[in-house]
Amino acid sequence: MPSGELSINRRKITYNPDIALAMYRELASHLEQIDEVNVELFWQESTEFSYLGSQIGGFWLSYPQNLSAQSHVLVENVLNYYGNWTSET
Repeated sequence: MPSGELSINRRKITYNPDIALAMYRELASHLEQIDEVNVELFWQESTEFSYLGSQIGGFWLSYPQNLSAQSHVLVENVLNYYGNWTSET
């Protein structure tokens, strides 16, 4: 990797059970308050519409590989606050 180029970690985060759209937006807002953390919501993949279900399937969480230990703890705490989640790379 050329010097000066930043390596980014990108994780797909989903919750089970699903959380509501408003909660995903609130969660994203909380995570993006942490320096160098970015959140990108993605749509639900199901073709079946459920009024009670979330329109959001999850989000992509991006952050630099050299994110501080304190920031990692904050990210984990925010994610855990909203329920049971899984992560994929």
